[in-house]
Amino acid sequence: MKRLSPEQVQSRKDKAVRFVRDVLDDPERAAEIEDESVEDYAERRKFQILNPTERKKEMATKRELEERIQELEEENEELQGRIDEILEIVSPMDEGDEESEDQADLGED
Repeated sequence: MKRLSPEQVQSRKDKAVRFVRDVLDDPERAAEIEDESVEDYAERRKFQILNPTERKKEMATKRELEERIQELEEENEELQGRIDEILEIVSPMDEGDEESEDQADLGED
């Protein structure tokens, strides 16, 4: 039993309609085929219709994966920079830092 996507079954059904109508010159039989549902046509022709989740996903190439990794690394760097900026704004200064600044200010006078 052949396993086909719904689109593939529909395509074969459409070809069958054209063949029966144009080559076999049987417009009545062509109309019968055309009126069948995709599921009925597949069952009669012994096709198994694949669920969309059963279809194999197309594998990305090595180059595409490397490009995606580069994009994600750049995005991570940008986000880390934003986090660092936010931390500088919201984090209180350590007490040791304040004392060092105060002493530096006093030493300049």
